[in-house]
Amino acid sequence: MNQPAATGKLPSRTKWIYGIGDWGNTTTSTIQVFFFAYFLTDIARLEPLYAAPVLLIGGIWDAINDPIIGLLLDRVRTRWGRRRPFFLFGALPLAISFILLLWVPPISSQIGKAVYYCLAYIFFDTAFTALVIPYGALVPDLTDDYDERTSLNGWRMGVSMLGGLIATVSVPLLAGAFERPATGYFAAGLIFGVLAAGPYLLLFANVRERFAAPSNQPLNIKRSFLATFRNRPFRYVAGIYMFSWISVNLVASLMVYYLTYYLGMSNRLEVVLGIVQASALLCIPVVLKLSERVGKPSAYRIGAASWAVVMLLLAFIAPYQHTLAYVLAVCTGLGVAAAHVIPWALLPDVIEVDELSTGERREGAYYGFIVFLQKGGTALMLAIVQWILHLTGYVPGAVQNPQALWAIRLLFGALPAMLLGASIWLAARFPLNRERHAAMVIELAAKRVGD
Repeated sequence: MNQPAATGKLPSRTKWIYGIGDWGNTTTSTIQVFFFAYFLTDIARLEPLYAAPVLLIGGIWDAINDPIIGLLLDRVRTRWGRRRPFFLFGALPLAISFILLLWVPPISSQIGKAVYYCLAYIFFDTAFTALVIPYGALVPDLTDDYDERTSLNGWRMGVSMLGGLIATVSVPLLAGAFERPATGYFAAGLIFGVLAAGPYLLLFANVRERFAAPSNQPLNIKRSFLATFRNRPFRYVAGIYMFSWISVNLVASLMVYYLTYYLGMSNRLEVVLGIVQASALLCIPVVLKLSERVGKPSAYRIGAASWAVVMLLLAFIAPYQHTLAYVLAVCTGLGVAAAHVIPWALLPDVIEVDELSTGERREGAYYGFIVFLQKGGTALMLAIVQWILHLTGYVPGAVQNPQALWAIRLLFGALPAMLLGASIWLAARFPLNRERHAAMVIELAAKRVGD
């Protein structure tokens, strides 16, 4: 019989250890999202025509391996449980793969260099997925309390924002500290790759799962995919998460281009990136408080709407309006914080809808498929961005023509605003609130005792 999840308040120590576990995936993924596309075109000197398939192929594999790992995760049987073995055996591959991802190999051929980065991307993302999916799937195992799940993800995202702040500020500083920027990027890969491994070992040693029984169902990706999407609340959460995180990744990957080539603020890059991350970090308590007062979906709508307005303004400000750019960077905080906290806090609730109707716990499948949708959409979008840059005549390290500048502005500002609008529409129709969740938890607890 499954052991029921904890109810009521979690110990602060549990929240702290769970939160610090996000350091490894947030620092490596932040550097990848913010700088990898720019690293390919302007540091490794891979033409956008060849960078696009790197981002597309790596991103597609990034999407495909999430549900595979998720389905395996629900079927693991070890004396350490279902999640913890991944932390023990995945930490070192993550460190090695991240170092290789930010290394410029001595390859002169554009095709050869593209092949190298495809393989490095695939290696990194396999290690990354093998850690981040079980990490996310721990939340429903730790508590079934509606607000505690938001709080737990708040602790996680606090570490995420702090790690993102440190990572985004460090990379430009390291790139500028060496005669060759490529050396600085390699140093960033080495430092953050090594530091990424430690928190997962801490998680392995300290966090215990409450649901230890693995799924007895045979591994069937099609069956699991259809089963998750029969869950109506999950379809809404999947859409909210997909649109919000494609927006996050679009803004992050294009910010260096936007600041460097449109606003002419390359010498203030770390300052602007630091302001965005610091503002989001400070806004996490605001999002948590909003969630307690008005519920998770409403808190998300408020944050996402404010962020959409800011992105539209950024798309159309003049290149000399640097002070306004700083102000708008501060104003992104509420929306970025909401995108980080709320979708992850909603997901455990919808998983229990499935358990109530089927009697199965499939956390791995749900976390795997939701990330699959987001990463697949992001991979396609980032590849399209590179192709658009190529078609508009983008030249690395040069003064850009008006067509390329317009493309950067609209892709950076207007497109994320549209995607956020779609996520707000879905959040307004989300069918599960605090009261419905409380009734479901009571019914589910009675069913578990009966089983």
